[in-house]
Amino acid sequence: MSQPVVEEVSGSTYNISGSEGTFNVPGLPNDEYYWLKVDKDSGNIEIWNQNIGIAQDKVVGTLDPNTGDISFKDNRSYTVNGNEVHEDQIFSTPETQSFITSQARDTIVNNKTAELIKKGKTPKEAAIAAEQEADKLLGSNTATTSTESSVNTDGFILKEKIIATQRDEMAGKPGTHLVYPQDHAEGDFDFIKIVPIEYVPQINSTSTWSSGLIDLKQRYRQRERVVGATMFLPMVPGINESNQVDWGGNSLNPIQLAAGQVAANTIRTPGGPKEKAKTFIEQSRATIDTIAGDNAGIRSFLTAYFAGKAVNANILGRAGIVVNPNLEVLFNGPKLRTFSYNFTFTPRDDRESRTVKTIIKVIKKAMAPKRRKAAIFLNVPSVFKIKYLMQGKRDHPFLNKIKPCALTGFNVDYTPGGSYMTYGDGSMTSYGVSLNFAELEPIYNDDVVIDSPDMGY
Repeated sequence: MSQPVVEEVSGSTYNISGSEGTFNVPGLPNDEYYWLKVDKDSGNIEIWNQNIGIAQDKVVGTLDPNTGDISFKDNRSYTVNGNEVHEDQIFSTPETQSFITSQARDTIVNNKTAELIKKGKTPKEAAIAAEQEADKLLGSNTATTSTESSVNTDGFILKEKIIATQRDEMAGKPGTHLVYPQDHAEGDFDFIKIVPIEYVPQINSTSTWSSGLIDLKQRYRQRERVVGATMFLPMVPGINESNQVDWGGNSLNPIQLAAGQVAANTIRTPGGPKEKAKTFIEQSRATIDTIAGDNAGIRSFLTAYFAGKAVNANILGRAGIVVNPNLEVLFNGPKLRTFSYNFTFTPRDDRESRTVKTIIKVIKKAMAPKRRKAAIFLNVPSVFKIKYLMQGKRDHPFLNKIKPCALTGFNVDYTPGGSYMTYGDGSMTSYGVSLNFAELEPIYNDDVVIDSPDMGY
């Protein structure tokens, strides 16, 4: 049977660029990610399969949300649980099309809300207008069926349709949100946003050694893949930053300086080992003559100095004299920042219990190294993006930014109150979770912009 013809998406579209707009599709492999373009005129939804690299993403097909017709351009097959599945089979089902339309609604609402706020609308006005735009393009029957709105009055897009505690089959997967406490999702609250992302190595396996190292910002700008649910966690006491650099005492006495000059002259001497050895001996004698001259006392001190070095004893010091060390504090290099967070989760109902359990599992899974099929090597664990959000919608202007971090320590205390207590279904009444992060790269001078409106790094 021939597939229906659906008008292609062209011109101006709604879409969320980068990792924030990608999601998994139920029934397809978890390492396959998709994103959408929604035509601003027709409402047709273009489905894209994300690939690693630049300009390599492929169009799967175009869905008409009003008729359910879908035309395919690229149809890949995968093995899932030992069975071969095709993209056209999955995307043709009513369940998947409903899921895609829901994702498209989120894309429209996110884009339109941000667009209208920039034009001077209040967050509430922008959110209402964005919902109306989504209704116009997709039909009101695609709206969120929850009794709670998917957009609160301050413009924070909750994506209630896909909050993981309401969609067990999607819990913890990319494209889902985990919000704790859940009642904060509807209020004017600040959050710590934590997103697990795929680690991008400094050296590209497909490039040559001569290509050099890839800058951290460039690596994650070119290739960033979300590998788990986006977590919105409450602000906790102890939010701080500590910047340190490594300075240390270092000495360079006149004898060491002279020896360094001899070594440099020897290295610059053309020829083989024989010629270099000859130069070294000649330069050493000349240097001693320059330092000591005809002074027998200085020659005696030099003899005592080198004799002491040979037997690891301070012979010169026993004569009541030391060589001036020219001690100075010198810069050795930058240091990496670390961040620690201690959360206490106290679920108040079964939904929050499932949310907390999923948060813990997402973090544990992301920080664990990945086994390769050959069992000789391991793949690097995922890393994390951390942001402080003000009112759940924008970077906090008075708290520091954080570069991608590795999770170096994770501790869960199932009895933080000192006693074992559970609800009727067995879930714990409280969880103590500690996270220790280390930034992947130090902070450099050009990372801090004085006239920027935010706190910067």
